[in-house]
Amino acid sequence: MPPDFQDIKNVADELGDKFDEFRNIHGDRLSLIEKELLAMTYLKRPGGGGVGHDAGNAVVGKAALRAYIKGGDASGLIELQGKSMSTGSDPDGGYAVPEYLDQEVEILESEASAIVRLARTVNTTGPTYKKVVNLRGTTSGWVGETDVRPETGTPKLSIIEISVGELYANPKLTQSMIDDVMFDAEGFISTEVGEEFSDQLAAALFSGDGVNKPTGILTKNITAEADSVRAFGALQYVESASATTITFDDLKNLKSSLRAKYRTGAAWIMNDNTALVLSKIKDANGDYIWRDAVTDADADTLFGYRVEIDENAPDIGAGAYPVLFANLARGYYIVRRKGRLLLRDPYTSKPYVNFYTTERVGGDVVNSQAIKLLKIKAA
Repeated sequence: MPPDFQDIKNVADELGDKFDEFRNIHGDRLSLIEKELLAMTYLKRPGGGGVGHDAGNAVVGKAALRAYIKGGDASGLIELQGKSMSTGSDPDGGYAVPEYLDQEVEILESEASAIVRLARTVNTTGPTYKKVVNLRGTTSGWVGETDVRPETGTPKLSIIEISVGELYANPKLTQSMIDDVMFDAEGFISTEVGEEFSDQLAAALFSGDGVNKPTGILTKNITAEADSVRAFGALQYVESASATTITFDDLKNLKSSLRAKYRTGAAWIMNDNTALVLSKIKDANGDYIWRDAVTDADADTLFGYRVEIDENAPDIGAGAYPVLFANLARGYYIVRRKGRLLLRDPYTSKPYVNFYTTERVGGDVVNSQAIKLLKIKAA
């Protein structure tokens, strides 16, 4: 090769090496800046961080998770856990995920399920959660200051036991994806885990059979009996007048079936298809009974009560239960066993690296008087 071409080649190789060095150095810096900005943006989202939440914790959590994803270094996760988490680390069973990933998963679960948004969530450290319920066996009466207090009736109690099942996700990455400084591996993991958990949990809260999963509302015993005579734990339905549609009177009857003491905090739950039908119902004066939200922060309302959309609710059809009117904060408990665990597995699915993530969660109705369902009349 002539000397002039060799010189040109040497210069080109040198420039290429310098460019690669520049790209590697500044690519890492750009990736870190992007991740810090994402963390700060997340904390400004609704539910992304409340009073006292430290933005630095989110950045540190991301860095610890990144080190674990890229090379299996769990020291950052162990340090974070020692500061703020209650579940122990176990290299065979996984490491507790940082707080920011926990919050991302919970946000996605809330977006997917009206029941998650409205029900009460309680934490447990064991495999079950027990709640003692008074079946209204206690009697009482009025007496004067010096009157004799006769013995009252003995209260009737029942215990509701909610077991937690294991929900898991197992997203995979190739080693080249993990090594790519421009690929947001942490964001990919949190999104994949959050989407899978939210879809599975949302479906189970409606139709789960209670075996290693929550007991869904629609799998409970549902009868037409009123609160005063219905068996403990069974839910009440109000039947529509038609087998094909829902009327103004159907909704009024459903609303009236929920006792006044539970209506404060109550909401309508239905899917988008049902919401479209109900939004077109008019009263005797020809006015729509549905009120659209004024701003994105507000909710649509029906008879003054907010409407919550959940795509797991069934469509309108003969024998179906497409509409709930309920105070879920008093009627349904979601039980979580803290916390979520993440296990990095580079061996099982070579050349992929698995990120096996688990969550212990259960759920069940705790007050059947606080939940009412509209049943479409059988054809």
